[in-house]
Formats: sequence, C-alpha cells, structure tokens
Amino acid sequence: MVRLPGSVLVALSLLVATLGWQAKSPAAVLAVSMTPAVGPLDDEAVARAIGDLRAGPVPLELRDRGGLFSGAGGGYRITLYTPHIWVTHLARQAARVGTRLSVADVGVTDRAPVLRVVASPSAPTVGASRAHSSAVLRVTVLDDRRRGELIPEDSQSFAASHRVLLGNVRALNGMEATFHLGALDVLRRGPAGEFFVRVEGTGYSKDFKIKRKHLSQLSM
Repeated sequence: MVRLPGSVLVALSLLVATLGWQAKSPAAVLAVSMTPAVGPLDDEAVARAIGDLRAGPVPLELRDRGGLFSGAGGGYRITLYTPHIWVTHLARQAARVGTRLSVADVGVTDRAPVLRVVASPSAPTVGASRAHSSAVLRVTVLDDRRRGELIPEDSQSFAASHRVLLGNVRALNGMEATFHLGALDVLRRGPAGEFFVRVEGTGYSKDFKIKRKHLSQLSM
C-alpha cells in the first residue's frame, strides 16, 4: 500500500515531468499521469460560485446503509465538495440566515484546490445499544484498485449529535478531511479515474466508491 501525502505526490510529479524519468516504483507510476497543476479559485471563479447559490451544483452525498450494524445503526455518511461547490455551499448558508456572501468573505482556505470530505459517524437507531455505533477515526482516499492511498492534507474532528431513548441526546465524532486535487488526479491516474473514500471508525470501516456518474456531479 502506497501512503503519501498530497504535497509529496505533487512534488514527485513535477520531478517526473521535468526529468522525463521512467521509474518502476509505485509512487513514480502514480506521478507520471499527473494532470496540470490545480490552483485556488480566483475572484472571478468565487463570484461565479456565489452566483450559483440558487440553481448551482450541490455536494455529493453517499450513505452507508448500516455497515455491520444492519437494522441497528444509521451508517456512515460522506459529503464531498469541490472548491466551486464549497463556496456555493457557503453562499447558501449565508442566505439562510439572511446575509449575502461577498467575494471578500471567501478566504484562502475556502478557495484552496482541495476535495473536501465530511464523514459523519454511524449512529445507533433510537433504542439500539450504544455498541451499535461507530465514531470516525480516519478518512483516506484509495485508487480504484485499492493499491494506492492518499492521506489528507488536513483533517479535523467534529461532534455530531443523535437521539437515544427518552429524548436524550448523545454525540459521536465525525471528521472533515481535505485532499489536494492535483494529488488526487495523480492517485486516480487522470481526471476520469474512479476512486474510493475510506472511512475508518471505532466500530468498522467502509469504502465508498466514487463512480464516473459521481465525478460528473462534482464536475471533476
């Protein structure tokens, strides 16, 4: 299993492109098919994304039907955002509270050329044992053959609440992870390549396949 951060893959790809080096190592093979470098959204692209808040693209959401806890847990849920979709999402959030997002409000982090993955925990159904739940510990991306693995540029845990018996509320940790789009293209060997998002948790792991129909929705 090849486990390289996005910044390393991008650096390798640039070295390969410069030297024309044909190596046999897995990392080099991944790097050879690197597409042109992807940069952050400029002001014009941000303005277009903000303008799409009413009829523009929506994030891709995939649900696990309960994993190993069929009938007792809600399963993991992942939501994927490309930079354009993320800024549109921020504009929609602002509109819901009666404000308008401006180009100046969108900072460097929100413009970054990353695939943002929000992985929600697998919570038990109301009345089910707490053992039928799984917090999220780790999110990675795998190529379509599950041989190469991309670790996130950044990841942060968050608490997601769920109801239990008698109306009480408990919380389980989810995770938001970001992956450099250039490194992702290296991993999947070009812009049309399918890939997996792997969610590892305290109870079980789940691989979500991102298929070509999903790539079309994400405009990748």
